[in-house]
Amino acid sequence: MKLTSSEIRERFLSYFSKRGHLVIESKPLVPNNDPTLLVINSGMAPLKSYFTGEKSPPSKRLCNIQKCVRTNDIESVGDSHHLTFFEMMGNWSIGDYFKDKAIHLAWVLIEEVFGFDTSRIYVTVYGGDGRLPNVRPDEETQQVWETLIPSERIVRLGADSNFWGPAGTIGPCGPCTEIFFDRGENYGCGKVNCGPDCECGRFLEIWNAGVFMQYYLHEDDKLTELPFKSVDAGAGLERFAMVLQGVDTVYETDLLKPILEIITEKSRLQNDLRSVRIMTDHIRCSTFMIVDGIQPSNIGRAYVLRRILRRMFLHAKLTGIELSTLKEAAKTVCARFSSYYPKLKNSGEIVGEIIDNEASIFDKTLRRGLKEFDKIASRSHGMITGGDTFKLHDTLGFPLELTKEIAQTRGLSVDEEEFKSKFEEHRRRSRGSTN
Repeated sequence: MKLTSSEIRERFLSYFSKRGHLVIESKPLVPNNDPTLLVINSGMAPLKSYFTGEKSPPSKRLCNIQKCVRTNDIESVGDSHHLTFFEMMGNWSIGDYFKDKAIHLAWVLIEEVFGFDTSRIYVTVYGGDGRLPNVRPDEETQQVWETLIPSERIVRLGADSNFWGPAGTIGPCGPCTEIFFDRGENYGCGKVNCGPDCECGRFLEIWNAGVFMQYYLHEDDKLTELPFKSVDAGAGLERFAMVLQGVDTVYETDLLKPILEIITEKSRLQNDLRSVRIMTDHIRCSTFMIVDGIQPSNIGRAYVLRRILRRMFLHAKLTGIELSTLKEAAKTVCARFSSYYPKLKNSGEIVGEIIDNEASIFDKTLRRGLKEFDKIASRSHGMITGGDTFKLHDTLGFPLELTKEIAQTRGLSVDEEEFKSKFEEHRRRSRGSTN
């Protein structure tokens, strides 16, 4: 029997509650007294002061389901599993249990409570990295996993994959171990060496089963030992639902399907769902942000919201979606999630007003962008450079898809490789920030 998202929530919280974890409420998306973050981007972000010892937690063991926003991978939204807004099922040990206990708690939950096919479970551990010479490979975590699964399903990776944090520019961090579910060869690249470190989509990360908080990262990139060791574990509700409900994408789960169906019915691109998926994610994300008091503008977290809204408007234009459809989808978000997040109740009208106002402002921006595109096109010699494409993306909010769409109508092509290079360069410079 397939589990509903409500049943997944209940089982997760009940499991950890019965094992001494205090269930705490989800915090607002606006960080409280944390200048290093624009928006809450992880379950532990509101709890940072507990891990440093600045404040005493209400319990050494905590758990909750925290609403989060991340835009680091916004260009990947529209695939099977990337989202800007997600709900993080989290459990924490603050100066209590550490690696062995955290891994066994995760394993029992996966195997016995949720009934995952454990023969399809792979894990990654921190294998060392020359950039962190003082952080040794995590042999202890590997040894624990070797008592649970075959060693060939344990993959050692470097800091980019298996050293997490901080949530912001400074703060608690440490090596981590992640759990992946093998979706099968039909979802993969076909390479013999395909594994959790491959980005083809076959191996889906379902749980960061333990960030082992041992260090504090300072502004000068120096790592120092924390006064006590802790565990930060987080599992995406949407990804759990995707596997447990037996569907191919998060958009087919009961969390997102009702929203997607409203938009799909009005779209003229019935066979190309990427734009529809982007709008589905973005309307949910922007609705939660607006209800938590964020207003679109060009500064800080308000710009994060504006960027998401404008990207949604652009895809609406590509697919022929009217504003009324987006507002109807926002009301569905409020209705669908208000039982867990009461602030959403009866907030659809307020969200709709902001959508109307922001769309009107953006319409003017779009016209300016088209004028800029005309200038670029006049000197393009048949191809829009990656630099010009990135400029349109970064300064005017034009996603690559829109520039390609406009270019195609003019008989022009776009240098996508150069754009991706520019984008990656920008992302490397921005790494560590939530936007």
